[in-house]
Amino acid sequence: MFHQVYVAEPDREALRFLWWPGNDTTQLPVDCAMNVFLFGATCSPSCAAFALRKAAEDNLTGASNHAVQTVFKNFYVDDLLKSCRSVEEAECIGF
Repeated sequence: MFHQVYVAEPDREALRFLWWPGNDTTQLPVDCAMNVFLFGATCSPSCAAFALRKAAEDNLTGASNHAVQTVFKNFYVDDLLKSCRSVEEAECIGF
């Protein structure tokens, strides 16, 4: 999920790293920056949760109300934790 959340260009400076081409540390490293959130950064879970909630908020009129409410009430970071009484009820979530 984290790689689906883009980092704003001004914030990419905080996610800079050095990369040695071919894994050869005798060469000069290349200066790189992440364009997406990485798995393992301390901020990634909260940023991913914010992005998911923001997407639901931005689609209040375009998505089913059930799907939007499921995002608001039943997600923990990138895990959907929801019980349904039937397959039909689960299918109406809209994911």
